Amino acid sequence: MTLCIMPLLLYGQNAYEVKPVTILSSSSDDIVSIVVKDGIFFCSNRKTNPFITRKNLQGEKLYDLYYASFSKNSDPGKPRIFSEELRGRYNIGPACLSPDGKSLYFTRNYNEGGSRKKKGESDKYGIFIAHKSAGKWNNITEFEYNNPAYKLAYPFISGDGKYLFFSSDMKGTYGKSDLFMCENVDGKWSEPVNLGPVVNSASSEVYPFLHSSGRLYFSSDRKDGIGGLDIYYTVLVNGEWTKPVLMNEPLNSEYDDFAFYGASSDQSGFFSSDRRRRGDDDIYSFRSSIIRWSSCDSLQANSYCYEFVEENALKNDSMALEYKWEWDFDDGTRTEGVTAVHCFQGPGSYYIQLNFINRITGEIEKNQASYILNISDIEQPYITAPDTVFQGDLVEFDASLTNLPGWKISSYYWNFDDQTIATGREATKKFPVRGTYNVQLIISSAPDSDGSVKEACVCKDIVVNERKK
Repeated sequence: MTLCIMPLLLYGQNAYEVKPVTILSSSSDDIVSIVVKDGIFFCSNRKTNPFITRKNLQGEKLYDLYYASFSKNSDPGKPRIFSEELRGRYNIGPACLSPDGKSLYFTRNYNEGGSRKKKGESDKYGIFIAHKSAGKWNNITEFEYNNPAYKLAYPFISGDGKYLFFSSDMKGTYGKSDLFMCENVDGKWSEPVNLGPVVNSASSEVYPFLHSSGRLYFSSDRKDGIGGLDIYYTVLVNGEWTKPVLMNEPLNSEYDDFAFYGASSDQSGFFSSDRRRRGDDDIYSFRSSIIRWSSCDSLQANSYCYEFVEENALKNDSMALEYKWEWDFDDGTRTEGVTAVHCFQGPGSYYIQLNFINRITGEIEKNQASYILNISDIEQPYITAPDTVFQGDLVEFDASLTNLPGWKISSYYWNFDDQTIATGREATKKFPVRGTYNVQLIISSAPDSDGSVKEACVCKDIVVNERKK
């Protein structure tokens, strides 16, 4: 009997370890911002002076940008103020760095302290850019599309520097705040484009983060969530953003979960949540036990088709007047001609013969050539699955045609490239979102006499099309 286990959610309780990053946490609010090679940037409104509490006119503590460098184990160390030059009676952050590390894009309110018209007025904020010079962050400029009538916040620049995402309530939004995108054209940001009603809702969409995989993560308090702010992702397919996918527990909870940042492998990262102390945001790390190889061999199709040529017969033109040639492929099939193309049913050992047939009598007068053809499958794990499916279809995956001679296989592991997995030689899966998925099959052997385990991986692209209504 074949054991078939339905896919487990990558973000299920057994797939992810989530824990607070206590060294970055305080009794105030701490919000993850960005991660760079050497450390992590985050925002916090913690108190740095026991005698002074910095607040805005609404009585809210002001945020500053902090930095903590990573240890050899990639764990954050003790945080410090990122830049004294940026501090003032402003809320600073969240922020992001340009790919060259020379420009810092950050959220900040427009007015400082008493320059506001009156206490209690609505606090507007926009995106500002600080430029690094002589080791300091100065020469602060406004984002060219700022407008004091609206709020622009949470900037994020893609790793290639081509796109800038942010959140705003500017004119034309579908809800309280929408996600927008600008494209870098010859060093200038194009006019912001709303990502549209498929991504944006009547609620708030905030904290965009574009992962290297192409997934755009963000947070929203829309009605289909688990509770409070929840983390979603969407993917750009054929110029259109797909319907956002809600991340499952433990990343999301009944509390606010937001500001997602995933490492390049998408198997670890950080996010923020107030799940531990309601109303107090803390930074959490996550790490997945899900297996996904960074480099996996593409599935090769087994071919059983061959071209047969008898060169000596080609050279002897005079024989063509008296004889014709016939190939016997040892599988019940015969083909006439000096050359022939034949496809066998599958692997095996075949005795191939080339016969001379007298054109007048029809008798076989001579076996011109014969040899043994041994056909075997390519040594690889093998994925049997359709190339193209529709959203919501139940897709069957089968590894029964795997050819790994000498292996005593102990496990079959499927990674469907959408945060779901399955185990077992056979598996079934539904893809709810259209797109192209690089499915991996990872096979492990039982330990040998030395305790060594062999592993092999093969991948296959599955195209999921939208089902027309």
